Amino acid sequence: MKFLPIFVFVLVVVATILSSADAKPGWLKKQLKSVEKGVRRVRDRAQENLPLVAGYVGVAAQAGLVPGK
Repeated sequence: MKFLPIFVFVLVVVATILSSADAKPGWLKKQLKSVEKGVRRVRDRAQENLPLVAGYVGVAAQAGLVPGK
């Protein structure tokens, strides 16, 4: 199988996406900010719930439900 045509096609698609993103920098910035907010919320909730999960892992290990512990 020849990968050169596929590689060229992927490069053209990426160039098209990036050139349209340059035309509207505000739109891309808004999208990235909303993604960043979502990731930040997930990270904060995970940090809040880590002690609770660790407690359940300890109980599961004592009950023999977690292999290797």
